Amino acid sequence: MRTVDAVIFDMDGVLIDSERISFKCFQKVFKEYNYKMDKEFYLKFIGRNVKSIKAIMEEEYGEDFPFDIIYRKKADLAYEITNKNGVIVKPGVHELLDYLNEENYKIAVASSTRKERVLQLLEEAKIKDKVDYIIGGDQVENSKPNPEIFLKAAKGLDMNPENCMVIEDSDAGITAAHAAKMIGIHVPDMKFLEDENKDLAFKICESLSKVKEYLEENKKANSLN
Repeated sequence: MRTVDAVIFDMDGVLIDSERISFKCFQKVFKEYNYKMDKEFYLKFIGRNVKSIKAIMEEEYGEDFPFDIIYRKKADLAYEITNKNGVIVKPGVHELLDYLNEENYKIAVASSTRKERVLQLLEEAKIKDKVDYIIGGDQVENSKPNPEIFLKAAKGLDMNPENCMVIEDSDAGITAAHAAKMIGIHVPDMKFLEDENKDLAFKICESLSKVKEYLEENKKANSLN
């Protein structure tokens, strides 16, 4: 593996266990408006920003689909649940972030969620101060699988994209990392990669703890060379 100087994390489904809450909230609001959403359809827009999700839903339900109202209600409901129960941090997050900081890696979060909400969630999860750069989905024109957000994250860290590793849970994210010429590590959350995207991932790790183990092993191997 080529030298890694920076690690870029997706947030939802990677750092924070939020996708399942989002799915349930969507289902509840959809029911209020006499629409249905199954898991298979929800998985289509994991990793994408609001603009991209809107396009997918309008293609599925028609241009008269009340997306803006439904999405706002879903966001408010998810906020209420998170505010009541607290942010659920994925296992191994703090251990991995602490290791990366100790080893002087640069760290970014590149999330399709709007930046204001990203900052709120990372603060509540006690992650924000461990990260060097944060970019949200409302700060880019193009949603993942376009590589724009990762390239901007690399620029924000003042790093060469080829020396950046991306940790992602979605097909869109892994595709974007590959397009950015970054090392994409897939950590599954609600789904595994589609067969046609598996080759785009440099490695598949079952957890963030496994990512840490891999980086430690890689560092030892490089020190022997």
